[in-house]
Amino acid sequence: MVACAHEGSSRQLRRAAATAALLFAFPTGAGAQTGIIDVGDARIYYESAGRGTPVVLIHGWAGLRSPRLRQIDRLSDISADPGDLRALLDTLGIGSAVLVGHSAGTQVAYRFAAAFPDRVAGLVLYGAGTPPLGFPIRRDEPRADLRAVARRSGLDSLLTFVLAQPAFAGLQTPEIEGRIRAMWATYSGKDLLEDHPPSDRFPPARFDDVKRWPIPTAFIVGDREAPFTRLIADSMARWMPNARSVVVPGGGHGVHFQQPERFNAALLAFLTGLARGRCNHRQEASMPNPLNHPGEGAKRRHRNCPAAPPRDEPGADPRGRSR
Repeated sequence: MVACAHEGSSRQLRRAAATAALLFAFPTGAGAQTGIIDVGDARIYYESAGRGTPVVLIHGWAGLRSPRLRQIDRLSDISADPGDLRALLDTLGIGSAVLVGHSAGTQVAYRFAAAFPDRVAGLVLYGAGTPPLGFPIRRDEPRADLRAVARRSGLDSLLTFVLAQPAFAGLQTPEIEGRIRAMWATYSGKDLLEDHPPSDRFPPARFDDVKRWPIPTAFIVGDREAPFTRLIADSMARWMPNARSVVVPGGGHGVHFQQPERFNAALLAFLTGLARGRCNHRQEASMPNPLNHPGEGAKRRHRNCPAAPPRDEPGADPRGRSR
């Protein structure tokens, strides 16, 4: 497991981090390896601990900021972040890793997998509200303009607005909401309040390519997540040859902290199945898939595909749905 954050002077830091930088959420303890790597326009502090297949968590917008790590807010540039991830893996001598992306972090994972497919052992994507480029279903629901809210009403009002959305409202405990507000207090909002064009160093993944990726992939989605985000997860899991979706009851956009035990059970089941090389293509069928024509739902077997958790493992039922 790896934990890291960007640090440095404001002169050094010209891009990336507030939205989808490489800050990984695994807790680290005694015996963790620590270090700092220089990627040119940023310095990345990291902690690495544990054994087994490397797993990297990529957080979403303004997420998972830790007061334990000295960190300077960098301007968001998802199109550049895959280069930082490659530098980190190179420094740690990691050939490939399982990428776990949340929300905007899924875009970093998609772009990294498109650029360096041989370095991705698996993908776990949740809160993936932006599909690959060329996704053939249009978004019917209006998308909130967070930039406009921040510039018109300020960051405190923006947080109130976000937490009032159905995918958040009433789904977190007072303790979790307190942690969110403490994290928010360290967020400068520069990515919304200032205009900075993306570098376009790593282009978006394209739907026509992603739907053919053999990479073992799991989409984890809360049943209180936004409808379009749920549709993306269900549709991509049906189209990709080596993917499945898992619905977590009682979870919304922050399913990992709203339903941590169920989320962890789904994640660990995927990682365990990946390590064992088991194959299972049972799909979550809670939503219709308008892309799926008769006969197209059949999945091709792949020797590296992860299995759904067995019925006697925590968090599983016969359909692969977390409970």
